Formats: sequence, C-alpha cells, structure tokens
Amino acid sequence: MEKFNFNEINKGFYSIEQGAVRSFMFIDNQNILLVDTGLGGNHLLKQVRDISNLPIKVIYTHADRDHIGDAADFEQCFMHPAEFDYYYSKATVPTPMNAVWEGDVFQIGDYCFEVILIPGHTPGSIGLLDRKHRMMIGGDSLQPGPIYMFGPGRNFYAYRASMIKMQGLLKDIDWIYSSHHQLKVPSSIVNQLLVGAEKMLAGKVNGEPEPRFGGKVKCYRTDGVAFFAE
Repeated sequence: MEKFNFNEINKGFYSIEQGAVRSFMFIDNQNILLVDTGLGGNHLLKQVRDISNLPIKVIYTHADRDHIGDAADFEQCFMHPAEFDYYYSKATVPTPMNAVWEGDVFQIGDYCFEVILIPGHTPGSIGLLDRKHRMMIGGDSLQPGPIYMFGPGRNFYAYRASMIKMQGLLKDIDWIYSSHHQLKVPSSIVNQLLVGAEKMLAGKVNGEPEPRFGGKVKCYRTDGVAFFAE
C-alpha cells in the first residue's frame, strides 16, 4: 500500500494522499473530521494521532474499497444508507455505520458541510458542500475521470440526474476537491460531466479497450471527461 501523505491546503484543511486515491481531513480546536479513509493498510489512525488526539468523525463519500480502508479503526463513521448493503457485503472487518442523509450538516471550525446526495457512480454517493467557502468535496463523482461506471450499482441515468441536480448548485460553488487525479477542479466540470453522461446514454462515444480489465471494459473519453464502462 502507498503511504499516506498529509498536505495542508488551508489552515485546518488537509488532503491525505495515498497514491491513486485521496482523502481529506479538517481540524478545529475540538474535533477532527475525516472524509474517507483510503485503501487502508498504513495505519491512518496512527498518522492522524501523530497530528492530534481530538475526537474523530469519518464521513464516507461512498463504499468503494479504496475509500473505506481501515474503517474499523474509527468509532464514529457515517455513510448514506444506500451504501450499506455494498459496504457490509464487501468490508473485510465491517464497522457499524451511522446514517447520513441529504441535507445533514457537519460543522468543523470555519467549515460547514451540507450533505448532497449524488447517485450514479454508486447509489449512495454523496458530496459535501460548503457554501461559505464556495467549495465541495466531490468524491469520485465530480472529477474529470475516468470515473468507474461498470458493475453493480453504477447507473448512467442516475448519474445524469445527479449532474442536472448539481447544475442547480453551481451558483454556490467555485471549486471541487476530488478523490482522484487533480486535487482541485473548477465547478464547470459538472457541465462537462453532464454532456458526457448524455452522450454515453445516446451511444455517441467510442471507447477504447482498457487492458487492466481484461478487455471487458472500455475507456470512453469526451468533452474533457472520461468514464470506464462496459
């Protein structure tokens, strides 16, 4: 496993880099908020404890394995219930998950995160919107990609609906922080992702076989974004 590297973006706001996947951490004088816990295997809790001994809450953007590593090390974990079946069926050492719902709010220092449900990549994928700072933590759903859109639970119709929903929030967002690839992308990526999803549904994008998936999955690139799909 890749080692976790903590990079301070702003005071009390860190990206946690683990090779191909990224988590986030926010700290104030009383609490720590983690967004995802990566692939695990490198004692994330210990590394967080090297920074602070404050109480920790973890919010999971979704239940893909590269986001839920070592979840059992943490006592207060939150996830949208639409992910529970996926999580409990796949987790090696499952931990009790608290439900997080659309519109729930998590306050940490100067940051106030509103939970936004954005299904499609997975049924319970969420983003965390901070209107004051005009930013959003987007998980896997809001990034140039390639975004995984094959296998159980992935659905382009739901994803397109989520991007239409996101368009209604763009007036409050300048930047999106992503779990993969670029750390920070402009909120206009939502418009590109919507166009890409619509073209995928219309069969207007040609894909190239992706060797890592044995040729069963193709990479579809269009309008500055990309998807892995069958």
